Amino acid sequence: MTADELRHKIEKFEELVNAFGHDNPNSKTLWQMKGEIIEHFRATHFADAEEKKTTLGTFETIAAALKEKQDIITHENEEFAANAEQLIKEIEALVGEGFYTNHPDKDAIVDLKGKIDKAFESFKQARWPSKERRTAAWEVFNHLKEKIKVEEDAFYTSLREKKNEHIHQSHQLSLVIIETIESCHPDASIHALYESLKQLAVYLVSIGFEPESVEWITANKEGDPKTPLKMKSEGLREVRRVLNENQDKITREDKHKIFATLEIIGTELNKSWDVHRAEMQKKQEDWEERKKQNEFKRADWLMKQTDFLTVLTEKLEKRSADKINLERILTNKKEFHGRQQARLQNQHEFLKKIAEDLADMQEKLETAWTDSFKERMVEKITQKEIKIAEVKKDIEEVTLKLVEVEKDILDITEKIVGVDKNNEELKLKIEEVKKNLEQ
Repeated sequence: MTADELRHKIEKFEELVNAFGHDNPNSKTLWQMKGEIIEHFRATHFADAEEKKTTLGTFETIAAALKEKQDIITHENEEFAANAEQLIKEIEALVGEGFYTNHPDKDAIVDLKGKIDKAFESFKQARWPSKERRTAAWEVFNHLKEKIKVEEDAFYTSLREKKNEHIHQSHQLSLVIIETIESCHPDASIHALYESLKQLAVYLVSIGFEPESVEWITANKEGDPKTPLKMKSEGLREVRRVLNENQDKITREDKHKIFATLEIIGTELNKSWDVHRAEMQKKQEDWEERKKQNEFKRADWLMKQTDFLTVLTEKLEKRSADKINLERILTNKKEFHGRQQARLQNQHEFLKKIAEDLADMQEKLETAWTDSFKERMVEKITQKEIKIAEVKKDIEEVTLKLVEVEKDILDITEKIVGVDKNNEELKLKIEEVKKNLEQ
């Protein structure tokens, strides 16, 4: 090899060392090239000793830079692996405490999943000091994921069972409540009303309620006699109180059935009250007229307030459901965003790899000895250039998708904030109506 050829090879070596770093971490070729250059020094004829000394000094400076870069990357890779292992230990500590058995809240679950995702991403990086270390960390991490999956399945199974139990309890409670409401029909006997209220009180106590219905029944039995219609109106009012104070124990479907029955019986009671007032008016026209108006307004006010409370409650439930749906969509958007970011990173890395392959092919083409080898290299270079164009087009498409999904995430987040604000206003209004009904 001539001195010029050796210097050209050293220049190529310097170019590759300058490009060596995190974005181009493969140093195997560089160390092989260093060894080859050392061998070439032995076979190269220099014009004089000074030329050899100068060339060797240049090469040794470049080799020292390579070692310095390699040491930096090795140290940083060690820190990267240590951080990843520490993150896995944090996950292991959470799992070791029985994460889902402690009934975590939503923020805790999101935090754990974030740690798992971050740890998983670390295994996609080619920055582990050794394959053995990465494999050991992966085995621990994969075991933790499997354990978490088992706990998570059991956790959500328990939630579903509780929901089913709630639906069953709501259905049973609604049957008792509807029977009590029907006992307030004008044609029903007072005895039937008492028995229904007793049944309701006993059932409520049996499932953990502390109702005032028992005291109300006792007070009416021992107090002054009241007309059947008054007793039934008070019975309906007590039912409404139980409903208002225990909204969360009854499903929306059962509420519809209960309030539909309340509307029917309330209407029948109002009709009976009209007849009763008409009869009383014959005896004490002036006094009964005032009484009739006051009681009618009171009954009408109670009905409107109850109906208004129902509308507010249903609206709150609908908005809460809207929020859950928005949060689900937001989660999907964020997951899609994560996948697209990962794809974008992979495509950039793939593009970099193709570009390196292309550079290598072009170098081989420039140093080819035979026409047939040149033709093969030209064909491969053409294929690589086509592939580069395809990858660049995909990168542009993924980038556009990321911009769109980020806008969607921002829009949905703003909507959720708006729903939360509206829900707080509704809750305040509901509490206000409940207080009005309790007065």
